[in-house]
Amino acid sequence: MGKAFFMHIVTRVILAATIIGLSAPVSAMPVSEFLPKAEKLMKAGMGAMFSKHRKPVMHEMEKVTTNYRAEIKAAKAAGRTPPSCPPAKGKAKLNGKEFVAHLQKIPVSRRSMEVKTAFHGFMKKKYPC
Repeated sequence: MGKAFFMHIVTRVILAATIIGLSAPVSAMPVSEFLPKAEKLMKAGMGAMFSKHRKPVMHEMEKVTTNYRAEIKAAKAAGRTPPSCPPAKGKAKLNGKEFVAHLQKIPVSRRSMEVKTAFHGFMKKKYPC
């Protein structure tokens, strides 16, 4: 089991919920709080599974992605253009490194935005309609 295997696990931990399609509460965690935890998980390798940051990061991503899928579904049901047009549930090709890189590009002065807002921007860039 090499480093690539463990990075694969960490990537899945960070964005494990990307394909979930149920409704959930809106995220309130700011990027400034989420990003350091996600970066530590990315660097932890196998230790990510035991990190105190794993659950908060996973929980936040579950809330964000679940809510996002619900918003897309609602927009389509109402005949509106959704915020982005990702592949069908289970077909998205996202990984934690991509999302963390997106967050790292956000200026420090704007990192008070919610992870939800940052995820919307990420998805709009990655899967425009």
